[in-house]
Amino acid sequence: MKRIILSAAIAAVTLISSQAKVVRNYASQSDNTLTFQVDSVDYRPDLTRVYGKLIGRPHTSGRIDNIQLLGSGTVSGATDIDGVDFKRYFQWEDDGMIPIEIDFPALKTLKEAKLLFDTAHGQSTTVMTVSAAKKRK
Repeated sequence: MKRIILSAAIAAVTLISSQAKVVRNYASQSDNTLTFQVDSVDYRPDLTRVYGKLIGRPHTSGRIDNIQLLGSGTVSGATDIDGVDFKRYFQWEDDGMIPIEIDFPALKTLKEAKLLFDTAHGQSTTVMTVSAAKKRK
């Protein structure tokens, strides 16, 4: 009985993960208000998760109140953020980087999008675009 339950759980996890598509080759360009570097985007059936790093001067503080994603004619507001909290100040440590994950409603794969961060210092824009694949020699 335990083997059947374990097999069913493994099959469910495999099915869910096989429907997700992770795109790792995004390039990002931020303005001078807030720097966000996109690492990858995970397109799942139930949500789209953007992985990246906030980059700032060590031992200074920042605050993110809201994030919107504009791409392919759609505007989506962030539903959750991990690594920092919305509407609460955070501080950059010695390395000046904070890894974060931003959740949005499920979206189709985007070739280009803008992330609009509402911060304590005004709105900040990060443009993310799919980079050309590197050629192998």
